[in-house]
Amino acid sequence: MLVQGHWQKVGIEMQVKAEDRALLYTRKDANEHDAVLWGGDGGLKDGIVEMRYYFPYSFESNFAQAWTAWYNPGGNPRTQPEEPPAITRKQMELYDQIKVTPDEGKQVELMKQILEIAADQFYCIGVSLPANGYGIVKNNFRNVPERMFSSGGPYLNPAVTNPSQYFFQ
Repeated sequence: MLVQGHWQKVGIEMQVKAEDRALLYTRKDANEHDAVLWGGDGGLKDGIVEMRYYFPYSFESNFAQAWTAWYNPGGNPRTQPEEPPAITRKQMELYDQIKVTPDEGKQVELMKQILEIAADQFYCIGVSLPANGYGIVKNNFRNVPERMFSSGGPYLNPAVTNPSQYFFQ
């Protein structure tokens, strides 16, 4: 694995072990995992919508599941909640403010604070972004945008491109 080789050169030993997704989630829910290698978009494509890489806000965060359970009581009965440290609680408070703040400028300012904390706490290590994909559109299929989000995350494609407006000519 590419990352394993690079890290080994700087003295970090890691063992990569593939496992079934159901087993991963079972271990993750019970806080019985050390780390997870996971594909993700991150990179601030839309951080406000998908915060999982910046603090443990949902059970899709691959770290600090007990803190997630504290933030989302009753969200996952398999995970024992644990109160997070003050700095992580601060991120949670900032995110709660983002969700009820209609002013986009204020949202951006709150998001910057979350990201500053995330940079110091270093919950996730971003290695690279996924390569751009491509799509094929028949010549007589119209009103399809030149660019489209490709995601299994918050933007399921082609939904955000308003497919009801596509047409054949």
